[in-house]
Amino acid sequence: MSGWRTAGGVLLAVLTAGCAAQVQQSRPVAVEEPAQDAPVTASPTTSVPVPPAQPAISVASIVDGRSVMLADGSKAEVSGLAQPGPCWADAATGFARSMLLNQQVRYDRATGALSLTDGTDYALLALGNGAGRTTGTPSPAQKEAEAAAQRVPMGLWGPPCGGKDATETPAPPPPPPAPAPTTTTKPPAPPRPKPVFYANCDEARRAGAAPLHWGQPGYRIELDPNRNGIACESRYR
Repeated sequence: MSGWRTAGGVLLAVLTAGCAAQVQQSRPVAVEEPAQDAPVTASPTTSVPVPPAQPAISVASIVDGRSVMLADGSKAEVSGLAQPGPCWADAATGFARSMLLNQQVRYDRATGALSLTDGTDYALLALGNGAGRTTGTPSPAQKEAEAAAQRVPMGLWGPPCGGKDATETPAPPPPPPAPAPTTTTKPPAPPRPKPVFYANCDEARRAGAAPLHWGQPGYRIELDPNRNGIACESRYR
């Protein structure tokens, strides 16, 4: 129909438009299917990279309780372990020598972790045996290993170190008091004999001193004519 002559025509026009819309909606929609030979791609997923395993290498020598020299000439310093103190340095070095020398280990230079070929972490092994102490920001496992050695106590936590890097040196005993000064008195010298002079031998005889020998008081060479060392000899000799 054409034209808008009557209300009925308008109604017919609306109905016609409604039928056309229903026909348009009932038409099938074509859906493209993938070709039979097209490859099917999986949706991308997020994957965590796995670090490569460290190659095993032999320990050539022991530097101290936390450092070793590897077979390639490089130095490996275990992270998480403090520099050994003077009191327990020898014990820590001995422990490292018994566990690592000439053994195959794996050392991660990025983290400083050193482990045995069976996966044992050397830092935990040393801490748990009192052969090391933690430093920096230790991991919970390192704290627990250190606490276990402290509870025993074991290694550096026991005597003589008692957890200290250096033992306290006892103060030296005070020096003995100085002996009191002693005054030594010399014995008095014997009194010198008074000088004796005899004018002649008769005087010496009267004094009872004759004969006079050389060195005796009163001896004079003049009283000893024969010069035999005896003055005022007996006149009857």
